[in-house]
Amino acid sequence: MDSQPVPLLATALLIVGGIAVGHVTGRQLSTGGYRIPEDEASHATPPSWWVAPLLGALVLVLAQTVGDTAAYAALPAYLLFAWLSVCLVWIDIDVHRLPVGLTRPALPAFALLLVPPTIATGEWDRLLAAAICCIVLTLLYVLFAFLPGGGFGGGDVQLAPTIGLLLGWFSVGHVVVGTLAAFVLGGVGAVVLLLTGRAGRKSAMAFGPFMCGGVFVALAWTEQVLAGLVGQ
Repeated sequence: MDSQPVPLLATALLIVGGIAVGHVTGRQLSTGGYRIPEDEASHATPPSWWVAPLLGALVLVLAQTVGDTAAYAALPAYLLFAWLSVCLVWIDIDVHRLPVGLTRPALPAFALLLVPPTIATGEWDRLLAAAICCIVLTLLYVLFAFLPGGGFGGGDVQLAPTIGLLLGWFSVGHVVVGTLAAFVLGGVGAVVLLLTGRAGRKSAMAFGPFMCGGVFVALAWTEQVLAGLVGQ
């Protein structure tokens, strides 16, 4: 479904709201309240200055891509995912764990949030396609988790169905582009860490941030990527 960008004033208000929420979220995350004994984290929590601008930037991407799809009914779900992404990026970078307290309730929450835009469009096949993509992407990450040296944890597997649902609601192409983008971003991130000496060849790397990043790449550029692939 085609969508138009959110009007400029509404976009500005959304960005300001995102920055404000990001500021509060960063302050809460900096307390390290999400840490559990199993994390064995004795280091300081990450700096919080980037949380607010990152959330503001993600809101801008969504305002320009999700736009007026189904009279803005779809926007709340993706705005919530932007906030969730910031939290997951922070936590995964800090303790290399995606907390089940965020990943498990995410799937039913987003499924409910996608019902209003589905009703607004009347295209129930979109929700069915989203459910199928949710299952397929989950199975794919389960397979990755069992591959020798795959490096995928339970948190990645639990995040996969939410990503499959949100991208699948737009199209299968969004799921494909989002998944490929996650691995490309992960590869680039790994190279950067190796070249800067911040990780070794056997070091564990948080993949959750790249999964989240792949979602926004897909929302912003799927049409362009698919058009390029077919030579249009």
